[in-house]
Amino acid sequence: MESFDFFNTLLPSSRTQLLEASTFIKIPAGTTLYSQGDVCADILFLTKGRVRVARQHENGQSVLLYYFSQGEQCNVNFTSSYNSAPAVGTAIAETDLEGFDLPVELIAKLFIEDKEFQRYVFDQYVNRLESMASLVEEIRFLSLDTRLLHWLQSQDTKEILLSHEQIGDIIGTSREVVSRILKSFEKNNIVKLSRKKIELL
Repeated sequence: MESFDFFNTLLPSSRTQLLEASTFIKIPAGTTLYSQGDVCADILFLTKGRVRVARQHENGQSVLLYYFSQGEQCNVNFTSSYNSAPAVGTAIAETDLEGFDLPVELIAKLFIEDKEFQRYVFDQYVNRLESMASLVEEIRFLSLDTRLLHWLQSQDTKEILLSHEQIGDIIGTSREVVSRILKSFEKNNIVKLSRKKIELL
């Protein structure tokens, strides 16, 4: 827990309680941390890796809500746990993860008692609101071609090991549309395509 920027700003009693209650965990890539509709029991503080959070429609299609990584808080996880409410999205580990599992009862207690912890939580919500506003702008004003290119360029690697169907789920469209756009990218020497692999040129 000491790796989080907010930790040293907390009251000494808060730091002690976090250290005593936290459970270090490792989660392999591909694991579903929670599914849409679940009520989360604990709150994950991530120290390594990246998680994708997506919203699924009743027609089976889904759209990316956001990613969160080291030092960031998953707002869906926090809200579901804190309010005992169904999660509004599904979280999937994109990489191997490491972090600390904290009981929601302690987090709720610190949120009330420690102003610095409360500040950290609100800062996380402000950052997430900004990213969600950007997502709405992209969906409303950008073409699928541009959205897909932005998503490819936002990845941490030049080699993306996902199927066209998986990418379609992330950006909220069909496999066929993703395949068509990627083929046009390949013709324009933007990407090189192979089975379940896209290489940015």
